[in-house]
Amino acid sequence: MRAARVHGYGAPDVVTIEEIPSPSPGEGQVRVRVRSASVNYPDVLMMEGRYQVSVPVPYVPGCEFSGVILETGPGVTGLAPGQPVTGMATHGAFAEEVVVDAWQLTPMPEGIDWNTAAAFGVTYTTAYHSLRTLAHVRPGEWVTVLGAAGGVGLATVDLARVMGARVLAAASGPERLEVCRERGATACVDYRHEDLKARMREITGAGTDVTVDPVGGDYAEQALRSTRPRGRFVVLGFASGEIPRIPLNLVLLKTISVMGFENRTVLEHFPEAPAHRADLLRMLATGQISPYIGGVFPLADTAEALKRVADRRAIGKIVIDIGTA
Repeated sequence: MRAARVHGYGAPDVVTIEEIPSPSPGEGQVRVRVRSASVNYPDVLMMEGRYQVSVPVPYVPGCEFSGVILETGPGVTGLAPGQPVTGMATHGAFAEEVVVDAWQLTPMPEGIDWNTAAAFGVTYTTAYHSLRTLAHVRPGEWVTVLGAAGGVGLATVDLARVMGARVLAAASGPERLEVCRERGATACVDYRHEDLKARMREITGAGTDVTVDPVGGDYAEQALRSTRPRGRFVVLGFASGEIPRIPLNLVLLKTISVMGFENRTVLEHFPEAPAHRADLLRMLATGQISPYIGGVFPLADTAEALKRVADRRAIGKIVIDIGTA
């Protein structure tokens, strides 16, 4: 089978496309023919050796995919060859086949195409838990989303809209902000050319009720200062490359709740996650929500797809069409 492989940690240029043996499922595992896979920022961090989990080289990157079950290993129940599924794993998705534990797979809703299914899981579960499980967003509240034109950002905008919140989308450039408006943002701020702190206060009045931050860097403190007293600030990551040093006196003086969410350990920390996943799939199947796909690349161009995300040029999700029949 063909697969994208990483033989040494570094930038996306280290990816090569190779022929490697097909994997075999073990106890409780499933082999899937991958139809589409999507790129997430942790894929880039893992390749650079900067992620929370280290994967020995050589390895196949990619943590999110859709496809068809080819084979089930001993002990697997409820899944069968020929069944369309979506899946999430630590790595292995940028290949024509992948083996994962059965619990990492979800049957695909009817009527959903491969690319949409592959682009959905990581960003929307992250957004859902940020808004509902952690921040308990209520209708009418202001939700500010930093990096709003990225994969997690647009998923958060989409879900906050469905939950009845008013969304302030912060991103850079008119093209990215226009996509945010199309996805339901109430107001937008171009934080490269506008004062984020001042504009947040001007738009929301008393300050935003909830801030969702996958970016970090200098924008984090500005957004925290414009989160209202007793507001909620959710930390999702540091796409800017800089982990901010927040003055904790701001949290104390404004009684702000600061929370973090990391999708990799969702089942460990949130036992309600499977029920929430079912709720998300229902919304996807009924058309209430849908991931925004900003680009589709063939497997041969996996390095370029990863570069698009690494350089923060992507709008929404970037998908790799594996192209297997």
